[in-house]
Amino acid sequence: MTTEVIVKESEKQDEIRILVCGEADEFTKSLKDYCGSHYPFVKVEKGFQSINEIIEYASKESVDIAFIQLQQFINIEKEQAELSSTNLSKVIIMTDRLDLFKSTIVLQEPFAELMYIHTPMRVLTERMLTFDAKKKLRLYTNTHPTIRKQEKGRSVLIYSAKGGVGKSTIAVNVACQLAKKDKRVLLVDFATFGNIQVMVNLPRNVRGMSEAIGVLEQPMKTDEELQKYLEDGIHTMQVQGSRLDVLAAATPMKMTSLDLEKTDDLVAAIQRLDYDVILFDTSSDLTEKNISLISSATDIIYVSTTDIAASWSLLSTIDLVETLNRPLQNRYLVVNHYNDSLGFPVNELESILSMKVAAVIPDKYEQIQGYTNRGILLAEKQNLKINRSYKQIAHLIEPVFTEKELGIKKRKRWLARGGDQR
Repeated sequence: MTTEVIVKESEKQDEIRILVCGEADEFTKSLKDYCGSHYPFVKVEKGFQSINEIIEYASKESVDIAFIQLQQFINIEKEQAELSSTNLSKVIIMTDRLDLFKSTIVLQEPFAELMYIHTPMRVLTERMLTFDAKKKLRLYTNTHPTIRKQEKGRSVLIYSAKGGVGKSTIAVNVACQLAKKDKRVLLVDFATFGNIQVMVNLPRNVRGMSEAIGVLEQPMKTDEELQKYLEDGIHTMQVQGSRLDVLAAATPMKMTSLDLEKTDDLVAAIQRLDYDVILFDTSSDLTEKNISLISSATDIIYVSTTDIAASWSLLSTIDLVETLNRPLQNRYLVVNHYNDSLGFPVNELESILSMKVAAVIPDKYEQIQGYTNRGILLAEKQNLKINRSYKQIAHLIEPVFTEKELGIKKRKRWLARGGDQR
């Protein structure tokens, strides 16, 4: 993507000046503090009480960007035009209402942009300083070429900060689809109350991680001993003649005992095993265990739904992940339980999270639950259309599926008839 960094044309300008109008003092202080720590060349000016004050000030002074509360506008089209005639290079209109992202507010893009007031400050400031001249910016690069070339040892974390969004179902089905393509796959359950063992119908006496975690609790432990108990805890199952290895969760007491150091040791040992892809499923709580998993993953698949609370939780998660400073990490966004009748605005979700939706899974709860309750894997039912969605996610990790398997040809024909591309 081609982007332009906002700069002042005048050679005398050696800093970017920001104006704020109608925002709470807390927002202005947070913006000043963040820019002071990360962008010393950015200067946040005092707050203004009205758009007219900003227009008057920006017409005389050398300024660059203005943050303006939506409520400050009376005639938004006219006032945008007046603002664009000043020295301002960009106006960011702030709102606390998500429903406005699917309304008919006319924006003079790319000069003006609508943003959610609770967007993480990191995302907000990057959007402030960077814009695309033709279309809205996607801050996240979903795939990093260095990781894309990595043929073995991909560690993929399925994660959401909200429970009940279908992480485990996605993890199981993506693992099955990759296994059916003859990939060596290990599915690992790190959830506190892990249920993958039940979902794939493993025997009750499967050891899983129990003994390996027991080794970590010993003062004198060796890597060889830990590796041995991990290998002993792996159960091999068959998915239509293909091999899938599963490492089940230990008891809830043992899983809650995993701190940062123990999880780091456990994950490092698991990653030393000989697999093409290791898929990690985990619970939604923000613990040291999950921070370790997030930090060590080569790929993260964020799962959201049409529930706005799930998207809200992801905002904080994405901000946390960025602080871990893993620039080579691939990150994907998946929307689960999607129903067209709800009118959920996928493109607005992309804008709020600054991340493109990589896959959309239709809402087939009754169908999924019906097969799961009978111990039948969806991957064993080849004609189920929902399997295309799981193949699309698996294809993000290992691009080994044909266009027909991914349903791309049918999608192209549908779009040619005027379908809405989402």
